[in-house]
Amino acid sequence: AIYRGRQFIKSIQRPDGSWYGSWACCFCYACWFGIEGLVLAGEPASSPSVRRCVAFLLSKQRPNGGWGEDFTSCYDKAYAEGGMAIYGDAGSGVVPTAWALMALCMAECEDRRAVRRGARYLMERQLPCGDWPQEGVAGVFNRACGITYTAYRNVFPLWALGRCAKVYGDGMLEEEGMDKDTNGNDNGTASD
Repeated sequence: AIYRGRQFIKSIQRPDGSWYGSWACCFCYACWFGIEGLVLAGEPASSPSVRRCVAFLLSKQRPNGGWGEDFTSCYDKAYAEGGMAIYGDAGSGVVPTAWALMALCMAECEDRRAVRRGARYLMERQLPCGDWPQEGVAGVFNRACGITYTAYRNVFPLWALGRCAKVYGDGMLEEEGMDKDTNGNDNGTASD
């Protein structure tokens, strides 16, 4: 049964490496579940299916380090390139960023700089009271009905930051050279 489930997850993966999610907005969420499902079902993190999804997610990271898509991803069945331009932060949002980070951590993403930038984005967006801002709709029922789950904005960023620390170590945000490319050139930080 586990093998058949793993094969099913692979069979519904889109050619661009993503999965379509109909219960939340949309591709970051589904990529998290796709990678998580494959890895927990015994698929190696180095498998082509997991690597294709990692490449998809990395291609969607925004300049501020976050990820963002809005409700239009659900009914257009295409990644909303405008991100959360209206209800987020420069096209990014804390919930899709958390989902992308959880997927990348489960996939043991080798691009630690991308993970670091995403984690820093979440940390920078946290409010003085400890909450994260309420942004656009993140929950969806049956691809067409947007639902605001107010707990999402706090649960998923905490979970993602905890997973980042577990997978990459508590000091990943302070690691030297994390903002350098393979030639040692400075690529900036999440605040670019």
